[in-house]
Amino acid sequence: MRSKLATLFLATLAAGSCVLAGASPASATESQYGKSKWISAESGWQNAGVYVEPGDLVQIHYVSGRWTVDHREFPYVSSRGYPWDIDSEIYQGCKVLSQYPYGTLIAKVNGDHYRIGTGASIRTRQEGFLQLRINDADGCLRDNDGAVRVTITVTD
Repeated sequence: MRSKLATLFLATLAAGSCVLAGASPASATESQYGKSKWISAESGWQNAGVYVEPGDLVQIHYVSGRWTVDHREFPYVSSRGYPWDIDSEIYQGCKVLSQYPYGTLIAKVNGDHYRIGTGASIRTRQEGFLQLRINDADGCLRDNDGAVRVTITVTD
């Protein structure tokens, strides 16, 4: 919570005015902040630099970029991942979340996993740092390439 308040405070100072001056009582107790982040296909879980608490609403949206789970064999895709017909051609033993296609953007907070794809809103159940990655297991990342850019907005 402290990092959220610090981020909100700095954003307010940068704007040169107090946002809460004309705010309604309901919005005065709620804070929101956002950021942009590149997520590499060549790394496992990557800290998004966002700490969330239970009940926070986290919105993650794909902005740009492409990645692949095998730059020699398969095309580059967005954070939506591969269509099922291409996914079925890829060895199935390397998925982090087996119910979703390779190349899908996924997230986790501690032990809770979420499918993001090109965008999702999630209500967190645990506190911790938001982590993002491509749906491809650590032992299978060596042939990956590319990155996607996402925006992350958190409302508590």
